[in-house]
Amino acid sequence: MFVCGVPRNSAEFQCYLNLEHSLFGRLSVPTETAQTFFRLRPEIYQVVIAPGDAVAAYSSAYPLQPKWAQALIAGEIAEPDLTPSMLLRRDESLEGSTFYIGSVVVANGYDRVTKLKLLASLISWRARQFEAACINRLRVILTPVTEEGERMARQGGARLLNDGTGRKDGYPVCGRDITRGFLTGVATALERCLDSSIVEMNYNF
Repeated sequence: MFVCGVPRNSAEFQCYLNLEHSLFGRLSVPTETAQTFFRLRPEIYQVVIAPGDAVAAYSSAYPLQPKWAQALIAGEIAEPDLTPSMLLRRDESLEGSTFYIGSVVVANGYDRVTKLKLLASLISWRARQFEAACINRLRVILTPVTEEGERMARQGGARLLNDGTGRKDGYPVCGRDITRGFLTGVATALERCLDSSIVEMNYNF
C-alpha cells in the first residue's frame, strides 16, 4: 500500500530530496536549505511512499511573506534562493497568503491509472491541509519547468503572471486565487476517485 503524508523521518525526507535533485538539479532548493526547512516546517513537504519505502510522488508548498512572493513573481529571486526567513512565521495568519508550489511530481514506473491516483492523493491531501488551517482565501504560484508542469497549471486554472522575461531563472510564473469552497470541492471530488486499499491518507500536518 502507498502512504501519503508529511515525511515521517529524515530518511524519508532524504529519499524525497534525492528524487527532487535528480529531476530538477540546480532549479531546486539546495540540500542544506531544504533540510533546514524540514526541521522548521516539515508540513511544507508531502510524499507518497511506495511499498519498499521508495518515494512514488511528492509535492512542496512554501508560505511566503508578501514581499518575497512578489520578488519571486518578478524574478528577483528563484526557488534556489528561498530561505527560512522568507517564510511566514507560524504565529502569522495564512489568510490571503501566497504559497509557492515548488513541485508536484509522480515518479516514473507506474501505469497511467496508478499515476492518476497518486496525483489525486497529492492534491486532495494538500487541499485538506489548507482547509484544516481555516484559510478562506489564498493564492498559489508556481514556475512550470516542464511541459507536464505547464499542462497541469493550465488544467488547474492558473493564469500567467510573468512570462519569464527578466526573471532570474528564465521560467514563467503562473498563479491562481483559491477559496475555501474550491478546496472543499476539489478534495471531495478527488476522494471519490481514491481507493483506500491502494493509498492510505495520513493527515499528519
